[in-house]
Formats: sequence, C-alpha cells, structure tokens
Amino acid sequence: MLNLLGEYGCKVDAKGRMMFPARLRKQLEPVLHHGLVINRDIFEPCLVLYPKPEWERVNKEMSRLSRYNRKHQAFQRKFMKGATLVELDSNGRMLIPSLLLKYAGVEPGGKNDMMLTGVLEKMELWSAERYEQSVLEDDDDFSNLAEDVRREIEGPDLPLN
Repeated sequence: MLNLLGEYGCKVDAKGRMMFPARLRKQLEPVLHHGLVINRDIFEPCLVLYPKPEWERVNKEMSRLSRYNRKHQAFQRKFMKGATLVELDSNGRMLIPSLLLKYAGVEPGGKNDMMLTGVLEKMELWSAERYEQSVLEDDDDFSNLAEDVRREIEGPDLPLN
C-alpha cells in the first residue's frame, strides 16, 4: 500500500503539461509503470490523481453499485465524468486534460502555479490559489475538525487527550 507524502509546487505550460516532481516519482516507482488516472474530486475544487492500481480498487467499489438504481447510476456517471488515464512522457511531464484544468481553476498559458500533494494512496492537484484558500487558511478549523473526526472514529465518550 502506498503512503504518498509531500507538497510540491508545479507549473502547467501552455499545452497543459505539468512536470511531475522527481521525489513523488520515486515514491511511485513500484506502480508508475501502470499509469495514473486523473479525475475531479468529489468534495473540493481540485483534481485527484490515482496510481492505476488504486484506481482499480476505486472501480471495484463503484461496481458494487446497482445499474438498476437511478441514484447509483447518477453517482457513477458524475464520478466517472472526466476520468482520464495519463502517463508521464520521456521528460517526466504529464498532460492534463483541459476540461480538468478548468475545473481546478488553472488556465494553460495563464497563471499556472499548482500544488501537488500526496494524500496516502492518491494525490491531489490544486491551483496554488485555491490550495492556499481551502487548505492552508483553515488552520483554526483544523483543530475542531481533528476533534470531530476523532470522536467519529473512537466514540463520543472518549477524552480528547
């Protein structure tokens, strides 16, 4: 199981290509030859980058949904919308589909700063501006979030220290 770590500042060129960080490539060595799948995140205005073996685990979960249930089908359709298999070229660059860049708030040839972060078995790709707003500026809420998550996992009666 992967445990991808780190935050990496990246740039997207006018053609929508991003140089993939060497340190993250090293972490992905065991699975990178399978390729990567990029898609929209469900909850945040960012992209999610899955190593292909992890994407296959996600697909296995999706296959448990019923094709005869309208709500299940709507979720599958929305979740799969934009999912794209990507590979690194010989220079270590990844081509990001333009519709996904637009969703993430990045315009090729414009302000192209992005943040690529390792999050356990996947990676998140944010516009630098949105990353700053959504992730880094919420420090006050982080302590409350940590307490809430711990209570959900360990039970409401457990002390927090």
